[in-house]
Amino acid sequence: MNKFLSFILIINTLFAVDMKAKRKKEFVVTVTIINQDGSGIKKSRVVLLDKDGEKIKDGKTNKNGQYSFKKLKAGSYTLLAEHKSEGDGEKKFNLLGKDLDFTIKLNSDLPVKELVDDDLDLNQFIKNEKLPDQRKVQNNKNLKFEELFFDYETNLNALKEEIDSLKSVVKGYQKGQTMPILSEKILDVIKVPSFQHRVELQNGTVVSGDLIQESDSTLILDTQIGKLVLKKEMVIRMEELKKPGPKVVFIGDPFIDKYPDRHIFSGKVKNVGDVRADFVRVFGTLFDQTTKTSGLDSIFVKGKKITYRTNVVSDTALEPGQTAPYILSVEIKNGQKAAYHTMDIKWEQTR
Repeated sequence: MNKFLSFILIINTLFAVDMKAKRKKEFVVTVTIINQDGSGIKKSRVVLLDKDGEKIKDGKTNKNGQYSFKKLKAGSYTLLAEHKSEGDGEKKFNLLGKDLDFTIKLNSDLPVKELVDDDLDLNQFIKNEKLPDQRKVQNNKNLKFEELFFDYETNLNALKEEIDSLKSVVKGYQKGQTMPILSEKILDVIKVPSFQHRVELQNGTVVSGDLIQESDSTLILDTQIGKLVLKKEMVIRMEELKKPGPKVVFIGDPFIDKYPDRHIFSGKVKNVGDVRADFVRVFGTLFDQTTKTSGLDSIFVKGKKITYRTNVVSDTALEPGQTAPYILSVEIKNGQKAAYHTMDIKWEQTR
């Protein structure tokens, strides 16, 4: 009787286990990634593909080289493994009714193709890689001789409009460009060498500098590279250098109208220099027989109208080569007589 009860209990236990296995629908696959020496490789990337080659899950192994894929359904799978320095490997398997635990060795000569079920067809695990779409070949139509690439009349009109628009932009840009205004203080800081002499030597060398000392046999010049001592026997010629500047002179003697109380001087002046002369002014002085001043006056000449940087507008400037008339009336002091006179011209040079 006891043996019969034990037999029934064993049958019930086996039946329960079998029913539990049938009810199980999700499984766990644990993979260990090793190298050629059999050591686990950490941080190896593992990718699980389904039977159609689509990725299901992926991850990276732990320090022991293990990784577990959980909640997998029964079916056919491919497991790919790779490591940047150890290589790659592959495992194809069937997941039927139990959890799996296997190992993949990387960098092996042949990929791992062991299967859990020998009846599984290997062809269904071959990954179908999609080829890139090919570019469609366009049938280029040959252009006939009488045909044109474009309507030239319409395009020429559009091109003309674009050129006109570009011209207006360039004109606007040029109009906006102005020279920077430098103050006189800044210009005074800039030191420009002003040499007074030019010396030409027998070997063709020309030296510019200031003559600071001269003897019977030598010349000492102060130049940009320092002081030079030149032997006179080597000098062909030496001439003074003059800076370009304005120079206003009288054209002939003035015409004088003498009256008891005044003298009126009239004539012309001319700028014979290389630079414009500004604020040109003629001075006249009368003297008696004892060389005492008996009259003094001045007048600005009528020249070119100039607007200066200080917004001052004046018409007393003379350009190089320009002439201007003048009429100067000098009154005689009471009780004095005018025996002779002197005339002078003064001007300024603005930057």
